Amino acid sequence: MKRTLIGLIAFLIIMFPLRIYAEEWNELTGLLDDSLQLVKRNEDEKAVQVLQHFSEQFLIKGNEKKQEVTPDQVRVISLAYDKAQQSLSEEGLGKQAKIDNVLALQLAVDAQVSKYQPLWMERERKVMDAFSQMEKAMEKEDAGQFQQTLNTFLNEFNIIYPSLMIALPENEVQRVNVHLSYLDEFRNVMLKTKGGQMQLGIIKGDLQKIFHTVKKDEIAPSLIWFMTITGGLILFTLTYVGWRKYKGEREKRKSNVHSKNR
Repeated sequence: MKRTLIGLIAFLIIMFPLRIYAEEWNELTGLLDDSLQLVKRNEDEKAVQVLQHFSEQFLIKGNEKKQEVTPDQVRVISLAYDKAQQSLSEEGLGKQAKIDNVLALQLAVDAQVSKYQPLWMERERKVMDAFSQMEKAMEKEDAGQFQQTLNTFLNEFNIIYPSLMIALPENEVQRVNVHLSYLDEFRNVMLKTKGGQMQLGIIKGDLQKIFHTVKKDEIAPSLIWFMTITGGLILFTLTYVGWRKYKGEREKRKSNVHSKNR
């Protein structure tokens, strides 16, 4: 029994730093959510101050050896931060663009800590709906509408792009970049070539794979194993403690009966 309790304690000790890690990064995403709400209320100056505080805390946490942050991930988040901060200081930039840039930063930071239920996954419908509108414009061979819907899609995709740089393996990131380069370079001739619609179908398939693969992996086997083992240990411990308590009370009653009979 002692070995079981020691094993349970050791198991929880191992997982405790992971919980602390998540809580620390959740503080950062909380700051970004505050900044986002301020932008929505047209309080850009306060939003910039919150972003600066986020930057200070991010640098502190990023420099801690215990943090599981790679240089590439730091670079992605830093670039998203620079874009968000610059947009808030840029005169004439629309409110929605500012919101989108701060949101992109928030989603990227969340992607760093939320490995199984990242917030960027909630943007699937917006991204795919924008892509569907682009497909319809291509089918109608409406060049003006196609350019407009392509811009809408690229804007929606740019919101989750930093998150994808963190969440996806390198080969998938490279494939995403190839698709973006194609859309940018051939946007004016896609309607005029037979390969344009075919390429659009390939891009759509890859987008669906990105969202569906992450959904499929939301609960990792290691997490299921941990939950099963931990649950089993806790159940066994509670059962054993209950049995010992019952046995002790029964022995106590027997002792009292013997004492009365003497």
